[in-house]
Amino acid sequence: HSKAELDAMGVTNPEIILSADPTVILPAAENATVDGLLESAGLDPQGRYIGFTLRPWPGFEAKAPIFAKAADYAYEKYGLIPVFLPIEPRLDTGAARLVAASMTAPHYLLPGAASSRMKVVVSMRLHALVFSAGQAVPLVGVVYDPKISSFLSYIGQDLYTDLNALTPEGLTAHIDAAVARIGDDAFLSEGVDRLRAVERRNQDTAGALLGLKGERAE
Repeated sequence: HSKAELDAMGVTNPEIILSADPTVILPAAENATVDGLLESAGLDPQGRYIGFTLRPWPGFEAKAPIFAKAADYAYEKYGLIPVFLPIEPRLDTGAARLVAASMTAPHYLLPGAASSRMKVVVSMRLHALVFSAGQAVPLVGVVYDPKISSFLSYIGQDLYTDLNALTPEGLTAHIDAAVARIGDDAFLSEGVDRLRAVERRNQDTAGALLGLKGERAE
């Protein structure tokens, strides 16, 4: 979508190369590291969790009770314990606490990301979606910026809705659909594999700029 926008604006110089965010090639943290993070917060490393990565944004406060209902729903119907995963703690922690204040289900706020252990991730943050997609975690996006819907569409994920249009029924339906995708690694990995192939252009282009013909820039 960014490339199409540049084309529509008539931007042709300098050379425009379609690539992908380098975070798509980051590996998951070592199991022992994630185990330690979860245990330090009082969580069972083998537990069943649903991750929420939220951020303050105009209109978020009015929608916070919807996130709370969805988190309670995931716990009551599927036994998924809500875990809040702040990407930018200075901002995201307050959003998480606002939602948690309306919840009845047990829940946790982690000081760092552990999306690879989540069964489902509900996120407003792009990089939480990128990290989770890279580990074949089913995704639900809440769109505050077109980059969220653009990313999910590009990798073939259709479970997202605009923050302003968020409803309890819509968000819980998306969670139902995401839960149904747990374990479907072929579907969940297909789009990300395509992104990883596109990401190679970052290194290839860097190599070309450095004059490293036929070599990969590391």
